[in-house]
Amino acid sequence: MLGLLLALQLPVATPLVVPAPRELAPGAGPRVSARAVLAPDALRAQAAALDEALQRLGAREGQEETGALRLVLDPALASQQHHLSIGEDGIALSGGSPAAVAAGAATLLQLVEIEGGRASWPALELLDHPDLEHRSFMVDMGRNPHSPRTLRQVVDMLWLCKGNRLQLHLWDDQLCSWPSTAFPKLLDARSGWSLEAFRELEAYAQARGVMIVPEIEAPGHSTLLRQRYPEVFGETPTDLATRPEARAGLRTLLDEVLEVFPSTRFVHIGADEAYGVPQEDQRDLINALAAHLRARAVRTLVWEGPGVGQGDNKVAEDVLHLNWDTVQLPAQQMLDAGYTVINACWNPLYIVDHYPRTMFTAVPLDLCYRFDAHEFAHVDPGLPTQRTPHRVTSLEGIAGFCMPWWEGREENLFGLCLPRFAAVSAGAWNRAGEQDLAGFLRRLPRIERRFEALSGAALPRTPFAAEGTQEGNLAFRGRVTPSHGAASPPFGPERLTNGLEAWPDHFLGFPTTPTPLDIRIDLPAPATVGRVRIHERALGGSHEVYRLLASTDGVSFDEVGRAGAGTRGEATFVDHSFPAREVRALRIVTEGCHGLTFPSFSRLTEVQAYAD
Repeated sequence: MLGLLLALQLPVATPLVVPAPRELAPGAGPRVSARAVLAPDALRAQAAALDEALQRLGAREGQEETGALRLVLDPALASQQHHLSIGEDGIALSGGSPAAVAAGAATLLQLVEIEGGRASWPALELLDHPDLEHRSFMVDMGRNPHSPRTLRQVVDMLWLCKGNRLQLHLWDDQLCSWPSTAFPKLLDARSGWSLEAFRELEAYAQARGVMIVPEIEAPGHSTLLRQRYPEVFGETPTDLATRPEARAGLRTLLDEVLEVFPSTRFVHIGADEAYGVPQEDQRDLINALAAHLRARAVRTLVWEGPGVGQGDNKVAEDVLHLNWDTVQLPAQQMLDAGYTVINACWNPLYIVDHYPRTMFTAVPLDLCYRFDAHEFAHVDPGLPTQRTPHRVTSLEGIAGFCMPWWEGREENLFGLCLPRFAAVSAGAWNRAGEQDLAGFLRRLPRIERRFEALSGAALPRTPFAAEGTQEGNLAFRGRVTPSHGAASPPFGPERLTNGLEAWPDHFLGFPTTPTPLDIRIDLPAPATVGRVRIHERALGGSHEVYRLLASTDGVSFDEVGRAGAGTRGEATFVDHSFPAREVRALRIVTEGCHGLTFPSFSRLTEVQAYAD
């Protein structure tokens, strides 16, 4: 039967599923309804997860049904492959592993329609599997707390978008979220975690096809280990890398996470930004911990860090490298040295909600959708890979991607990450079938609505000031069109004319280098304008560098103001006054916010136009 599937992307598939299915043949029969999920013992957890999800979406028992919904393990299928058959005989979902069945269940959750408590699906045959094995999302639990409820919702996000690994950065210099029994002083109470909560998360994730990848950090990012247990971990990162007592303590911590996450086949041990620690000692530590994990049938992951080394001091070749910077050790060098690489590059994968400031990095949705696992790019214009991404010669050795949610605040996670993860995961699953950004954007709202119903999380909507508060503001609700990077939910270009200038309401514009970002604002109606106030979210000595232009006909524009160092003074805005004229449109040509980390992002927050 599988050979009869049509190996092409059919138009009927596009509006329904993200990622687009690899092979789909629509059926001719009526919709099939089912409620009870039947499965063998080996798939009991996946069946329960699907049944619970259908209930959350509104399906109820006791409705008229036209077929049964069966889950099956099929050894003829590859480990990440699933087959879905919906027709007059009911619904059969088979997979080469429980995780593959869970991925197929996510397809069912996207396809289902529920009316009056009755769940039904279109008749079809579908065969699907991913291009890339490793489709990961990382949560930083070492800077800001993320509750058990939030991480269950993250699992829902990954499940629905066909991500399969959740990496937990369990501690850093600011916060420890790991409730160690051997070292109880490590845990910060505000993290909100217990061992039982992590065990519950493990079960919840496994049922939905998501593997937990715990991450313990050493020898960098280890201040809390050394402050709270100096007698074990020493006083410096070099102590942590070299002391026998410290290595024994790290092995104990590794054993703890393996006991709580018994299904994981991967553990991340950090190994980046170990400033001041000799590279030889860094590599020795990596190899010692990798040997400990290897004996337990677990593979070691590290961030891009020390050089490869050689001889006995070469990092073991079964260690996987997450390449995030392509500076210390470019991805092609990793591949040439025999390593498997996970693409975790800054552009487009890093999403950084930098405390206590506003947005740090989050590239537009269109760049996420065009993610190419061959490429390793950066958002920092000071690095050559911002303009010319590093490109590997082949995908052989590239396991997949990891999207880090770094230093993020819990309340901003899903608004920033869900659309971006869905976009990257779509291409990582089926690059050939995901070439149409407009088609993806038509499908995305359906995924967002399903996620909200499934998880109970509420995605943010762009807020607008009340009409009565914007008297005299001629730009309020004006149409905003950037030259590039326009699709950036939830901090998209419409924020510039929503009437709210206070933090954190701002447009996250990227990139502003090497070509400036040209932002056009069409006023709701032609009006006499003599002053334009432009607000920016710049801090300290940072400042937005831009030119302001105005047009009377919407075609030709004259410069009426500009801003740079010192223009803003102590205010959060710049008033640009000019001889009053009729204005149909404004343009802001910005080179980004200089003096604040990466000047490749615009941090404008609001544009207001007045007659005086």
